[in-house]
Amino acid sequence: MKTRILKLAGIAAVALGFTGTAAAEWTKSYVIEWYEPAMYYGAKADTLLDPGTDCPKGTNAEPNWVNVLTKVGYTKQEATWLRDPSHPFRIPNHGQNQMAFRGRDRENVYIHPEAAVDPGLVGVTGKIAEGFDLDENATTGGFHSPDGKLKGIDNAFYRSMGCWKNFRGPERMSYNAINRNDEMREGKWTVAIVVHGKGSDPMNDPSVKLGFYDSADALVKDGLGQIARSYTFKIQPSQSFEGLMDVKTVNGHIVSDKPTDEIQLRDATYARYLDLLKARVDLEMKPDGTLVGLLGGYRPWKASYNGWVEARGSVVEQLTWTELPGVWYSLKRNADYSPSGPGGEKTHISTAYHISAVPAYVMTPDGKTQASEVVSYKSIAPPEKERLHAFFTNKYHIVDGLVPDARGVIAAGPHVKIPPPATISTRTTGAGAR
Repeated sequence: MKTRILKLAGIAAVALGFTGTAAAEWTKSYVIEWYEPAMYYGAKADTLLDPGTDCPKGTNAEPNWVNVLTKVGYTKQEATWLRDPSHPFRIPNHGQNQMAFRGRDRENVYIHPEAAVDPGLVGVTGKIAEGFDLDENATTGGFHSPDGKLKGIDNAFYRSMGCWKNFRGPERMSYNAINRNDEMREGKWTVAIVVHGKGSDPMNDPSVKLGFYDSADALVKDGLGQIARSYTFKIQPSQSFEGLMDVKTVNGHIVSDKPTDEIQLRDATYARYLDLLKARVDLEMKPDGTLVGLLGGYRPWKASYNGWVEARGSVVEQLTWTELPGVWYSLKRNADYSPSGPGGEKTHISTAYHISAVPAYVMTPDGKTQASEVVSYKSIAPPEKERLHAFFTNKYHIVDGLVPDARGVIAAGPHVKIPPPATISTRTTGAGAR
């Protein structure tokens, strides 16, 4: 909502930490100010590349792209020219559409990663992770928590992606976390949270409902650039961004007594959609009014991969130092859940998210009253016209991971002729040709 004013009674209630719909009920509400995949960082130094207990060899190194291309059949001259910064077919942020065509018979490896040889993305080999024992089996596989108290943590997304530059780093410092949260904090989307309990003690209540909701109201920053507290946000009914959970509170922690079959909210990666099966939470209601903790479950791994393809395949590869087929193979290799049962195809992968939220006034969709319970609004949500693209505006009009020019032409393909050596720039041995 544009108007950030509520009646004094409501303000006083939130100042006390809750609003009550009845003498024995309570409600707290928040907006997420930061969230990202939980990627335990095992290095001592506060950098993104150092070796650590998570990744003994450090962050995966930048591929030598000339070598990558020559291994799949391009000549050294062709490969060097394709990587030359002066190449006329370069696309924004140093991408090159022709990079896609390096699979079997020059297939596009972004949409047919199986046509490429697995380049071997190195995953996490450490034993520590953050998350949940989703399969309720603490004795077989899995990680243990940083404090050693929880065994059997299932976070195969971290195992797959944790040594990739895109995700590796201390909390709030990885490439993905900074870029995606910057988008949210600049107004691209907002996730509201409503917590409603039926007991007299919000800190210890066996009957609680937790709701994640979409909001069209942008987050507001304070004078220090942090997300301001106690602003008003109206719930925007959505078919895709709503997650309701039956939980409880124990000593100020909002925790799952049992998994929730499915929840949906906006994702803080290029996938844009976070569809979690068997979801669990452990969120602490801090004395300062904030909400901090973990959300976890099983997410579709192919949707995650497709998000990076939609974000311009070769640009993602260039900026995050990876070969996308390696990401695809790693996710497929580590996928650990099948909705159809133990014998079914592993279409989902265990994951966890760090969540940090600040107090807020969350209003019902009509904007007339403060949300005092957790209910579904999907019945009044408009039909979803189309799924969100990796870029909100799809300003680059991505096609199969490729970027057409202003005329809609993609200057690349399996049969495109690379200019002969005589036309190659003399700048073929610098860093730009890597």
